[in-house]
Amino acid sequence: MRIELVYAPGCNNYKKAKTTLEAVIAEERLPCHIEMVEHADQAHDRPAVRVDGQDHHVSHFEALRDFLSMKWKELTESQFRHAH
Repeated sequence: MRIELVYAPGCNNYKKAKTTLEAVIAEERLPCHIEMVEHADQAHDRPAVRVDGQDHHVSHFEALRDFLSMKWKELTESQFRHAH
């Protein structure tokens, strides 16, 4: 699963988003790392989490945790089905 934190140049809000994202990854024990992506077209105060190309705006911890859990479950179930 590819996780990117997309932020605008000069944005300081990405630090809080990164901390939240790291906490979610640790809590869910996901074997993922965060790729930092600076993008000029990103809203200056609204970093976004992009998971496998799908954007998800960081709103609160629980929503982000649920979103990443769902994506990981979809990915692992899909791989299991293809293996059998």
